[in-house]
Amino acid sequence: MSLSLCMTSWRRRRPKARYVIWLRIDQKSSLKSIYHAGYEPIIVEPVRDKDALITNVESVNRIVEQRGEEILCVMTTTSCFAPRSPDNIEAISAICAAHDVPHLVNNAYGLQSEETVRKIAAAHECGRVDAVVQSLDKNFQVPVGGALIAGFKQSHIQSIAQAYPGRASSVPSRDLVLTLLYQGQSVFLESFSKQRQMFLKMRRKLTSFSENIGECVYDVPENEISLAMTLSTIPPTKQTLFGSVLFARGITGARVVTSTQNKTTIEGCEFVNFGSHTSEQHGGYLNIACSIGMTENELEELFTRLTSSYAKFVRQLANSEQRAVSSGRRVTSNPSFDLEND
Repeated sequence: MSLSLCMTSWRRRRPKARYVIWLRIDQKSSLKSIYHAGYEPIIVEPVRDKDALITNVESVNRIVEQRGEEILCVMTTTSCFAPRSPDNIEAISAICAAHDVPHLVNNAYGLQSEETVRKIAAAHECGRVDAVVQSLDKNFQVPVGGALIAGFKQSHIQSIAQAYPGRASSVPSRDLVLTLLYQGQSVFLESFSKQRQMFLKMRRKLTSFSENIGECVYDVPENEISLAMTLSTIPPTKQTLFGSVLFARGITGARVVTSTQNKTTIEGCEFVNFGSHTSEQHGGYLNIACSIGMTENELEELFTRLTSSYAKFVRQLANSEQRAVSSGRRVTSNPSFDLEND
């Protein structure tokens, strides 16, 4: 809703605009915000750079040059699930400044990343950043239901505020104020520093785990919150089942992403391989993220459960296939897995 509010406030400034350039991020809410504001997205797919999916800067520049006043803004994303890399907001901000096009940054949970904050500031210095939208719950550890719109110019924020119709709940604002007063500046900043330490430790542990089982961790150096590990040792047809096993074991922060040719339709837009941020086919991978609030004990428990769940899953899968071979039949459906703890 905050993204939509920003776009709505720019309507009078760009009366001929019909489109929003949207750098593909497989999250429904950001796409729906464009339609809610009354515009249509021009979807730009990321490009592959080794393991990482990065911004197609050339395509954005070409579209802005061709469409001109038909473009309301460019929406970039700084926080995302690996192997997608945060957008190159410095390059996009320079393009927006050169063509006088607003730049809207979807900074969902990027405020907790020191590097992301630095890049947003750098983007402002070298180009144009009109508004930065971030979730309250993901960055301030308050209940879900609010967002914070920030900018570098008071006039930009004031125009957005004036477009707000009012009468909404004040609970998110109250929760944020109470949380900040309770924490104080030192505790608030300490949580961000702790996240960085925990992320580095998570990457080391996931790298070690992946090497032990014959997998590897995607190298996405600019993504400092999310990690992705290949799942080549699990047949593609069983990867979704593995994700279900992890969820049943209480590993709710992990997500298995499979490759598919199926199409997902959202507001009339068709996406191949939705959830992967790209139409490219891949071998399937496991996503895990490290956000503020994660503790040492939670991290240790995560890998304890992940290690035992993977070992048990692979063992039961092998036993099921062996029984099928012994009986002279093919395995045509998912075997029955024991989801209880070892």
